Amino acid sequence: MKPAMKPAIRVIKLGGSLLDWPELAQAFRLWRAGQIPMIDVLVVGGGPMVEALRQLDSVHHFTPEAAHWLSIRAMSVTAGLVAELLSEAKLISWLKDVGKHADTHLQVVDVEPFLRAEANSAHALPCSWDVTSDSIAARVATVLEARELVLLKSRIPDGSGDRENWSRTGFVDRHFSIASQGLNVRAVNLRDAGYPQVQ
Repeated sequence: MKPAMKPAIRVIKLGGSLLDWPELAQAFRLWRAGQIPMIDVLVVGGGPMVEALRQLDSVHHFTPEAAHWLSIRAMSVTAGLVAELLSEAKLISWLKDVGKHADTHLQVVDVEPFLRAEANSAHALPCSWDVTSDSIAARVATVLEARELVLLKSRIPDGSGDRENWSRTGFVDRHFSIASQGLNVRAVNLRDAGYPQVQ
């Protein structure tokens, strides 16, 4: 008897720049309806809350560790926000729970427990503003052995899928080219009804 095939997983980074867009839920559902069905795992960016922390850091000069974990906590809040916005989604706190809920193939992950568990390991992401939700989503995709990582943002980069160039131009964080090694990545402009993409 053949072992059951592992279900295909797609990790989706939902950019924080989309959180204040009234059409977010509708646009996300329309985009997702056009995708190959997989278990979709959403990692939600910190958006305005993390930008506020970045500004406060420039004033108060937090330690890199403090700024990092405060930003992760803000991502826990935005994950909860998106789980409320998308009623069909289930909020989960552990990556081991991905795919265990037969009633939904859309799961929003609160990344803080996962990142805390990895904090002292060789795989831990650096505590730095060089690491944002882009690299965090890439790390989640790596651990889940995801079929692909999709970056849903408010724009797409010019030119090709050169991830180092994406970092240089600020489309993704500076650590992303390292964190996303070995991953199939595409970037999508969710605000454009045609959903243009680069990969």
